[in-house]
Amino acid sequence: MPTGWLQRLMRDGMMTGKNKYKHVRVTWWDPCQSNEAWVPEEEILEHDVATCVDVGYIYKKTKSKLWLFTSYSTDSKGLEVGGLQCIPTGCIKKIEVMK
Repeated sequence: MPTGWLQRLMRDGMMTGKNKYKHVRVTWWDPCQSNEAWVPEEEILEHDVATCVDVGYIYKKTKSKLWLFTSYSTDSKGLEVGGLQCIPTGCIKKIEVMK
């Protein structure tokens, strides 16, 4: 019988694929702000959004926001997450469920 961390992973569904949080890849646009105080008109359109990709677990999704975390731990005190990010849904290009 596994003990310690392995037992917790199995209990929490990480080893069995029964984790209640969807494991996803989120592609999203990150707004760009100029580093310069003043930008000449001919350079305005050179600034663009960055396309970003994050892989993690969806904690919650609403009409306006998605909370994503990349790692987690559970113990007698409950859930703790790492790599937490809140992404505006208007910036999300696509969400793919990982298998």
